[in-house]
Amino acid sequence: MAVSLAESLHIGVADIATRKVRSLVTVLGIVLGVMCIMVVLAILAGMNESTLQWMQERGGLSKVEISYNWQYDFRQGGEAKFDLDDLRKLQSMIPEVKAFNPNISVWDARTRYRDQYYNSQCIGIFPDMQIVENWYPDKGRFINEVDIRENNNVIVLGSAVAEHFFGARDPLGQSIMLNNQMMKVVGVMSRKYFKSNGGEMWGGENALEYMNHRNFIPLSTMINKISPGSKVDQVEIIAASPEAAITLKAKLEPIVRQLMDGKRVFRVESAQEQMQQMKQSSMIFSAIFIMIAAISLLVGGIVIMNIMLASIKERTREIGVRLAIGARRVDIFVQFMVQTVLITALGGVFGIALGYAILDVVGDYLQMPMVARFDMIFTALAVSVGIGLIFGIAPAVKAGNLDPVTALREE
Repeated sequence: MAVSLAESLHIGVADIATRKVRSLVTVLGIVLGVMCIMVVLAILAGMNESTLQWMQERGGLSKVEISYNWQYDFRQGGEAKFDLDDLRKLQSMIPEVKAFNPNISVWDARTRYRDQYYNSQCIGIFPDMQIVENWYPDKGRFINEVDIRENNNVIVLGSAVAEHFFGARDPLGQSIMLNNQMMKVVGVMSRKYFKSNGGEMWGGENALEYMNHRNFIPLSTMINKISPGSKVDQVEIIAASPEAAITLKAKLEPIVRQLMDGKRVFRVESAQEQMQQMKQSSMIFSAIFIMIAAISLLVGGIVIMNIMLASIKERTREIGVRLAIGARRVDIFVQFMVQTVLITALGGVFGIALGYAILDVVGDYLQMPMVARFDMIFTALAVSVGIGLIFGIAPAVKAGNLDPVTALREE
């Protein structure tokens, strides 16, 4: 007499209901393991989403940056600096790009309005900085090509600087001193904001607050008036697309090396590659916690296997009766496999529910976003069912191979 799958499922549910305490202890390891998997996947997804948002705030995945090569041995000669002629030559060789922004920073520039002083970073830039940083003025205008060509004494203030000097008053058209040069305020940048994860910066939660303390002037004015003789050591470029950024990086490397007389004083990096590196770092972090979860699942699987083996001992006579009245050995095997998978699946469901329940608590404690997706439920449930399939085989095989005569003699 064959035993249907539905009957095997009914028997499994009845056994779990009859032995509640044993069933609870059996699934505990699975619940904890699945819960850990849910939390780790949510952390990983949150980190990836946060990283992508950060990249978008800083120009997106189409950004390519030429910057100082810290790995180069400068004792071999060379200087990581571009002059204006180098920049114009470089710009002419990459006409396909959407934005091109070389810049020079004076980190402790002294600005003064009347009797008020403010020390902050001042950057000489090209007009394309707006596109590169995805950042535009809230009031007035930005630096333009005329300002670059004529070395105009104009300045665009960061929101924090404008508030410090002018409060609620309109700063446009006002004059301020910058390193002994009179500058006309032509614009104020919008406030940059990005919620800080894992800590606070500048005494608050805004991870981009430092950008609100910057001022911007024409690159030519910086070179000729504010910091005479200085040269560009960083160039930011926006490619036509994230895919084109990889191609652009490969094109730029030999061009930059040629401009620097073959010296590798600069490095060329794309935001796409930085994103991949961050993902690899987060994968290492998640792998550690997944190993911890795997150990919990392994322990839970071993406990389930031992309890199912003990269950066979308790139900030996029942198995003998079933075999004697026509049940096939494969029916007994399926019956015990169904029961084991049912137990681990229940552990998976409870683990998923518990994992979801504590996501906000874990996120608040770690001060980082937690992102839960449907595929996490599928992964966690698949893992719990897989544990049942793996660790249920040995008890099921033993039950199916019992000799019916010997089993019937069991008291």
